Amino acid sequence: MSETQDFINEKNIIIGLDATDKEDAIFKMSQVLEKNGDICDAKKFYQDVLYRESLTTTGIGNNIAIPHGKSDTVMQPSLIFAKSKRPLQWNSLDGQPVEIIFLMAVGTADSGKEHLRMLAHLSGNLMNDDFVKQIKDANKTQDILDVFDEFKEDEDNE
Repeated sequence: MSETQDFINEKNIIIGLDATDKEDAIFKMSQVLEKNGDICDAKKFYQDVLYRESLTTTGIGNNIAIPHGKSDTVMQPSLIFAKSKRPLQWNSLDGQPVEIIFLMAVGTADSGKEHLRMLAHLSGNLMNDDFVKQIKDANKTQDILDVFDEFKEDEDNE
């Protein structure tokens, strides 16, 4: 199991997220985290993520965003992945809309270790053009999990 899969599972993958904008996407993803027991209050978590988003954009470019927030609503560190049905304006670094969203949930008691480990692993994968292409091309939950597995195996063999 890849380090990213320590935090993500098939319940936290949304293909075809029906969101109208960045805020709607973050809220809907927060609701899934609450339903799955990763957080205990979707509205509060959503507000914590929007606060973090107000400090600087999490749209990293290449149609990808990594919104995140530390929140006392987090029951366990988690990552939720979504592919949006339509491009969303995100104030991204490259000015392009976002279609791929990785929302990270980390508790306020976390010293930063889990958050940084999750972010470092994800960022490393997102710097790999093959990983990004495969994530963008994947249209099934299992395909997304398989991409994470494949790139974990590549890391293990280096």
